[in-house]
Formats: sequence, C-alpha cells, structure tokens
Amino acid sequence: MAEFFISSNKYSLSERQTKRGKVYDIRFRIVTPDGIEKQKRLAGYANKTLAKQAYIDFITEKCELIKNNPIIRQKKAEKGQEILTIKDLVNTYLKSIRNQIKDATIYEKEKIFNLIILPRFGDCQLKHLTRQELYLWQDELWSNKNPKTNDYYSYKYLSKIRTYFSAFLTWCADRNDGFTNYLLTIKKPKRRTPKKEMQFWTRKEFETFIKVVDNQMYRTLFSMLFYTGRRKGEVLSLSPDDIKPNGIRFNKSITRKTLDDSAYKITSTKTEKVATTPICKPLKAELQNYTVPNGPFYFGGDTPLTDNTIRRVFNKYADIAGVKQIRIHDLRHSFVSMLIHLGANLTVVADLIGDTLAQVTKTYAHLYEEDKKKIIDKI
Repeated sequence: MAEFFISSNKYSLSERQTKRGKVYDIRFRIVTPDGIEKQKRLAGYANKTLAKQAYIDFITEKCELIKNNPIIRQKKAEKGQEILTIKDLVNTYLKSIRNQIKDATIYEKEKIFNLIILPRFGDCQLKHLTRQELYLWQDELWSNKNPKTNDYYSYKYLSKIRTYFSAFLTWCADRNDGFTNYLLTIKKPKRRTPKKEMQFWTRKEFETFIKVVDNQMYRTLFSMLFYTGRRKGEVLSLSPDDIKPNGIRFNKSITRKTLDDSAYKITSTKTEKVATTPICKPLKAELQNYTVPNGPFYFGGDTPLTDNTIRRVFNKYADIAGVKQIRIHDLRHSFVSMLIHLGANLTVVADLIGDTLAQVTKTYAHLYEEDKKKIIDKI
C-alpha cells in the first residue's frame, strides 16, 4: 500500500551552495493518507540527474498517483454537511428554484417549510435525516391536528407537505455525496376520510341568486364566473381588451401569493393555457348592461377587486336570495355540472374551463353517474 499520494508529476529543482560545494534539491507536492497536502523536499544531490532520479525512485516506491485529491474533496463535503443546517439548505434550495416555478408555488413551499418542516428539522444536519427519523416525522405528522380547527389535516394537504419535503431532499441528494433521500423509500400512509360532497348551484338556484344582485358590477362578475366556469383569478385579471364581441380571452391570472409583499401579481393561467371562451346569451346580456370602469381591470378599474370584498358581497346576496351558501369557487363546479347535464363530454368541459382532461376526469367524472344509469336503463 502506498505511503503517500501525488496529484501531479510536477516538481521544481533548485541549487544551493554548501561547504562541500554546489548541491541540488528537488521539491514536489504529496498528499498524506489523511488527506493533508504538503510539500516534500529531497535535498543534497551532487547534480540535477541524481536529484531527478531520487524523485522518480521516491514516487515509484512510496506514492500513488491520484487526481484532484478526492480525499480533500470528500473531507470538504463532509465538513460542509456538518456545518450546514436544514434551514441553511432550504434557503439555498428555494433560491435555486425561484426562476423555475411560479411565485405562488414558491410562496406555498415557503409557508409549508416554515410552518411544518423547519420547526422539526431546521437545526438538524443532513446526516440526521435517517430512514428512522423520517418515519417518525411522518407518523407524527399524520397524527397531528390543525391547532386552529382541532381537526386532522386533510390527506391532500399532508400529501402536499410530503411532496414538497421529498423534492427538497432529492435536491440535497443530487448535491451532496453520500446523502440519500430515504423519504422516497417510505410508504405514504393512507387516511380514510369521507369525501366531502361537491357543492354547487343548479341553474335555477343561480337565477334565484342573481335576481337579487342589484349592483351591476357584481351581477356581471358573478354571471361571468357561473357562465364560463373560469377560476376567480382568471376573471379578476381580465382587461377591457380581453372582452370580444363573441368571446372572452383568458390568458392570465392574478395571485395574492407574492414574494415581495406586493398586493398582487399578474401571472399566466394555472395550466399555461391561452383560450377564448364563447359567450352564452345570458352572459352577453349582462355584459351589454355593464359600464366598464376606466383602468386596466375589467372589474375594479385601477386595481382588481379584493377576495374578501367579493366573498362578503357574494354571501350577502346569497342570504337575501335564500339559497344555500357555497364558495365562489363552487360557481366553477356549478358550470361544469350544468354542462354535463346538458350532454357535454369531458373534453369539451376541459377546453371551456381551461383545465386538463385528466384533472377534469378526476374531479367531475362522478357527476356522470346519473347519465350512466339512464344509459343502462335504455338497454
């Protein structure tokens, strides 16, 4: 086994004067077995040839050639892992992905890391994230309750936490030799929770609601949400130029989840789709009666309407109309339900609401149950 290592064949010769006359020394770099790099000197040779031969004999008998000193690199990597905490790595990770995904997603990731991950692992080092430790964390997470509601966290929310954490650990594994993302090998628990019934209004219920809305701006806004099935952010981001005689162009959205403390930002749509949705007769009538305000936003003018204001107004008119309370987003479900019962297939539904066919199938396929029964009855 070699006593030393060398990372190159370079050396330097020097001469010096002694009482015996001129002699030659030869110097070169060696690496000790514990990874320390230092200079080696072979001294006192009568001529250059002898000095060079001594160098060759030394490296042949006692040294092994290596490149880039992997011992040093490994020790630096281990040192880095010992110093950096999970909190340090999370900050670097979020910066590295900032230009790859939307600000709204970064906002969500930051919130989950600060609320769930860092209180548990913030001061830990990567080496502490063993399989056993991650199993323990997952078991605790699935058994914890939301302190605000005292209810267990939803399976969807728990899965999102796990997905975000695993993506971070994979990023760490790609950049740190010897670290493994054990979360990939840990089975995700199941949670049997009753599915919440999808809330929506029938067209008759919406017509009962819209009759009592005496503010034309809100009347037009609620009608657009119901008769296009578009997401609230896509409707609130509309500009006057997006409203055409026979269609509404949806090519952007608005988000309140910003990273620079601004009130809102305009982004692309959730699925990155750009489409023009046809205008039905009831909606066209509302648009004709609507006086568009000055400013960049079709609803609001200089600034978009706020979510809290819309929700408060929506609930107020629902109470006046005597219809059941639903969320603003449930107007999207209401539109889809109406389309399905009018005979639209899922591909048409997906195109009209600006979603993917896979997501529409996952979310709304159960609404076809009544249609399936009708078909079976006709056999």
